[in-house]
Amino acid sequence: MDVKSLLSLIGQAETYFQQRERCFDNCWSTHLQLKQLDQQAAGWFYLLTQQGDALSSLDIDKPTWLDLLLAQTVTELVELVKHRTAINGSDRICLQWWSQRHNGAALIAALITLEATAKQPSTPQSLLTQELLCVIASATPVISDQFNFLHVDNIKPCIHFINQHLGKASHIWSSHFLDAETTAQNSKKLLALSLCRGTFPVNLPVLSSALLSDKSLLKQYVVQADSRLVGALINELSAHNDNAKFVLSLMAFSGYKQFIPWLIQMLTAGFLSHAAFAALHTLLGADLETQLPAKLYGEYEPESQVDLLVALKQSLSDWWILHRDEFPERILAGKPINESNIDFIWQQGNISQCEVAAYHYWCMKAEHRLTDARGFNIGGML
Repeated sequence: MDVKSLLSLIGQAETYFQQRERCFDNCWSTHLQLKQLDQQAAGWFYLLTQQGDALSSLDIDKPTWLDLLLAQTVTELVELVKHRTAINGSDRICLQWWSQRHNGAALIAALITLEATAKQPSTPQSLLTQELLCVIASATPVISDQFNFLHVDNIKPCIHFINQHLGKASHIWSSHFLDAETTAQNSKKLLALSLCRGTFPVNLPVLSSALLSDKSLLKQYVVQADSRLVGALINELSAHNDNAKFVLSLMAFSGYKQFIPWLIQMLTAGFLSHAAFAALHTLLGADLETQLPAKLYGEYEPESQVDLLVALKQSLSDWWILHRDEFPERILAGKPINESNIDFIWQQGNISQCEVAAYHYWCMKAEHRLTDARGFNIGGML
C-alpha cells in the first residue's frame, strides 16, 4: 500500500471517530447505527495493522490511537499507557479493538499489577488505571474469575472492574473485602452495590458526598435503589449546578416515572433543554414521539426550537396527566423494565436506551457481566 493510501486510511479512521462521538449527542442515533459504524471501522483497523511496518517508516506524527492499535504485545501496550493521565474516545476504541483481537485478559492482569505497584495510589495515573480496567474488560470475551486482588493495597481502582465485569464471581471478591478490617468504609459502600444484584435492594447504602463524583457508580446505584433513595440522591446532586445535566440523565437511568413531570418542565430550561429531551425520550420512547411537532422529530438540536419546545411542554404535560396511571412505576422506552422488553430495546432502541437497558439487565442477572452499550462492539448483543 502506497503512502497516499495509508494516509487516506488514517483519515477515514479519524472521520469515524468524529462520527461516532456525534452519535452520543444525538438522541435519535440507534445502537444498530453505532454497531454498523464499528463494523466498518473494524475493516480499516485490520488493514492498518497489516501495514504496521509501512506505517512505522512514515515520516509523520502518528496519532496516539494508531500506536495503541499497532502494539504487538501486552508489555508494549502497557508502556504506551502507564505514563499517561487521560485517554480520549479514539484511544478507548482502539484499546477495546485490541482486547477483542488479542489477549485482553492478560492486559487486565498487567494493569492490576501496575496499580498494585504504584507508589501513589491516588494519583491521576491510578484513576486512569481504573478507567482502563473497565474499558478493556468490557471488550474482553473471556475473563477468569480467579484474578487475584489480594496484593492490591488500594482496592478502589479495581472495584468497578469487580462489580461490572466478573459476573457472579464479583460476589466472592466483594464479600472478601467487605469482611476485611483494612477496607475503608467508602470502599465497602461501593462493594455493597455488587451484593445487591439479583435481590431486592433493601440494603443499599446511603451514599456520602465523597462518592458522588463517580458517575459509573451512580448509574449502578440508581438502577438498584428504590424511589426514595433515588429521590434523596437526586436532591443532593441537584445542589450543585455543575451536575445538572447528569442529574437529568440519572432520572432516565432510574426509570422511575415520578421524574417525568419534572423533566417536562425542564424542556424550556435553556442549556438543560437538550438533556431533558433526551431523558424523556429514554423513558417514554415512541410515546414521546407521538406528541412531537413534526419539525422536532429527528431534530439533532431540539433546544434550538424554542417555540416548538414550549408547545411540546404544554401538550406533553396534558398527555401525561391523562395517561400516567397506565404506566408502571418504572419504565424504559415506554415499556415496563423486564427481561423481554430489555431484549427488544437492545435490538431497536437508541444508544441511551440501550445503555440504560444494559445496566438494568446487569442488575437483574447476578451472573451477568455488564455490557458496554457505548463501547466498540461488532459482535452479539446482551
